[in-house]
Amino acid sequence: MSGMQEMRESKVASQFVEGLDYPIAKAEILTAAREQNLDSTVQDSLKKLPDREFSEPDELIQALNAG
Repeated sequence: MSGMQEMRESKVASQFVEGLDYPIAKAEILTAAREQNLDSTVQDSLKKLPDREFSEPDELIQALNAG
């Protein structure tokens, strides 16, 4: 995968993350990702998240980066 594409995906992901309503559970994040037709690689990353509630965007981004 090219670096350019990865950058575009992470921009999409961060816009998505910041647009969510917190606190939010993993199941709700996955539903929102499907509704917004996010890139499948982004959706796969979201599926690997721990099954818990996230209280703010930074917390969710950290969990995604830890994945």
